[in-house]
Amino acid sequence: MNQENVEAQSRPGVVLRRLRWPVLVIWILAILALDPLASSLSKVTDDGAAAYLPPSAQSTHVAELQQAAQHGPGQPESDPAIVLFARSGRLTAGDLVAVAAARRAVDQLATLTSGLGRAGPVQRSSDGQAAAFTVTVTARQHSLTSTDTNAVKAVRRAVQAAASRAGDGLQVAVTGQAAVTADSGSGSQTGLLLTALVIVALILLLVYRSPVLWLLPLFGALGAVVIAEAAAHGLVKAGLTVSSLSSAVLIVLVFGAASDYALLLTHRYRQELGHHATTEDAMAVALRRTLPTLVASAATVTGAMLCLLVAESASLHGLGPVGAVAVVSALLAQTTFLPALLLVVGRRAFWPRVPRPGEARDEEPGLWSRIGARVARYPFRVALCVAVVLGAACVGLVALRTDNNPLSDLKGHPGSVVGAQLLAEHFPAGTIAPLVVLSPPGQAASATAAARATSGVATVVPGGPVNGYVEVSVTLSVPPYGPEGSAVIEHLRQRLGRVAPGALVGGSPAVYYDIAQAANRDTAVIIPLVLVVTCVVIALLLQAVAAPLLLVATTALSFAASFGLSNLLWRYGLGYSGVEPQIPLYIFIFLVALGVDYNIFLSARIREETRHSGTRTGALRGLSATGGVITAAGVVLAGTFAALTQLPSVALTEVGTAVAIGVLLDTLVVRTVLVPASLLAIGDRIWWPRRSASATSAFMALGSAPPRGASSAESRAR
Repeated sequence: MNQENVEAQSRPGVVLRRLRWPVLVIWILAILALDPLASSLSKVTDDGAAAYLPPSAQSTHVAELQQAAQHGPGQPESDPAIVLFARSGRLTAGDLVAVAAARRAVDQLATLTSGLGRAGPVQRSSDGQAAAFTVTVTARQHSLTSTDTNAVKAVRRAVQAAASRAGDGLQVAVTGQAAVTADSGSGSQTGLLLTALVIVALILLLVYRSPVLWLLPLFGALGAVVIAEAAAHGLVKAGLTVSSLSSAVLIVLVFGAASDYALLLTHRYRQELGHHATTEDAMAVALRRTLPTLVASAATVTGAMLCLLVAESASLHGLGPVGAVAVVSALLAQTTFLPALLLVVGRRAFWPRVPRPGEARDEEPGLWSRIGARVARYPFRVALCVAVVLGAACVGLVALRTDNNPLSDLKGHPGSVVGAQLLAEHFPAGTIAPLVVLSPPGQAASATAAARATSGVATVVPGGPVNGYVEVSVTLSVPPYGPEGSAVIEHLRQRLGRVAPGALVGGSPAVYYDIAQAANRDTAVIIPLVLVVTCVVIALLLQAVAAPLLLVATTALSFAASFGLSNLLWRYGLGYSGVEPQIPLYIFIFLVALGVDYNIFLSARIREETRHSGTRTGALRGLSATGGVITAAGVVLAGTFAALTQLPSVALTEVGTAVAIGVLLDTLVVRTVLVPASLLAIGDRIWWPRRSASATSAFMALGSAPPRGASSAESRAR
């Protein structure tokens, strides 16, 4: 930089020039220092039953008592794996020899394989066509590879080898909760990180069309991921429950939010480079213009995430702070690390289309300008038509079904699913997941009698003592995870509450029943709370009442339409049986919080333009200026959430597809057609209780662009 440029540089520009290298060095050192902590997040995630349950639930107490009795307080849970042998006719003598050999082989494995217990006794089916035995598997949280997976794989190899000696026709399968966990493959996030990285890189490369520029936002996003994962690791150490689902969401949320913030900042920085001689001055103005919008956007998402702290479910409760640190990390990285990178590289970052001083274009004609002009002709008709179409998409919610069966979360037909189907053909429906009743010794006889007398119970098998309680295993004669199973659990608890008030009902079916009950309560409480928090943040940004109500209403409509379309895809396109009870709330949080992001981007620019031109012209100019960057940001965010579909979990696939569909619908239709049309139809009253002139004067603190056609000297003076 020559001496004349240094003397002409503004004070903020001088500060940025001095800070660019120190900020860059601090970020690099922080990433190197925190990377080991971030990399170990997967070792401390918790996917046990207690991680998804309210602390007060009966099944939570049962799980804690069982863990304490088996391994000591705070130790990992044990899950059952069921080894099943079946033949279309009665089992032969050779089959029974193979079953006995398989059981001996599993016992030998128990001495060599970490987390694997000894095999239980062999049980024959009443039709004589099947036999099964159970083996326990203990998950070790602090290992790179899940011991559930290793142990189940070892058992499957051993029993297949034993079954091969019995000849053709003998079917062998390993199912049960341990097998479901192994088949879910939920422990690894490396593939997800790489997929999200590739998606964001490709989209940024297409958007920027520069061999250099796309790398800088990506570096910022990677830095944000390290900071966020290290912070999440710290939250775990502080006692917060972080599940694998939360850690997966953290990755895509950081990449999506960081890319959005980078696109908005870089878009404005490119514009300002055409007005200013120095990159530091251009960055200072770009930060002043965009920082309030970015902070408001991040505050909205963070506030929505923190609303999850009122959730009863431990996993939802833990997701709130995890999502909050993800968004804050993305904001911090893209407003400090990214500007430092851009200033160090200079204008060369935009090669081959390097913006030069005096080459600024005040008007940005293009697709969204033409769309805005057409919307402005009949704004009320356009708004009404779009609202009707979105309302029609909401009809897809009529086909919504909830399904709390853990087997429904697995894609395809893995061994645990095939085994469960085979088990249900020869044993009572609840054999795969029996209930556990723990009662005080003085109430054990009453509890056992009450369980036997309960409709829907097939067998009641007394067990041994468990940490001061007497255990009873209850097998249901109805599907344990369906509505019939839920009715039996509710009826059994009511009966025990009268004759054995100290008894507790737990086990896997009770766990998922309690999760569903907590999800229903959390949905009723959190959805209104999120809408109120979102409305308040937008009202503070716009200093108006009418506009925030409109923006939140369009966001809620967008969510309902996206969820309806997604449900049709899941049920009729992908063949999924339903959604977990918690999934609608996950999708609501992401779509509403992130959808409001684009509302804020658009409305803040419209507000800025309205200050000079009035609501009508300001809305059209705001749409023209932000339509492209909002579309690009939406595509990036949709792509990152779509990366969740590569995981074997149906729940994560449903979250990924719903958010991707919702974000695209939001950016291509709602935010760029419905919102401008609604603003134009309502007119200046949208800024109530302020009129347009007074309202826009209140936005001075947030900064504004020079009037169209202002000279470069006037621009610099501002």
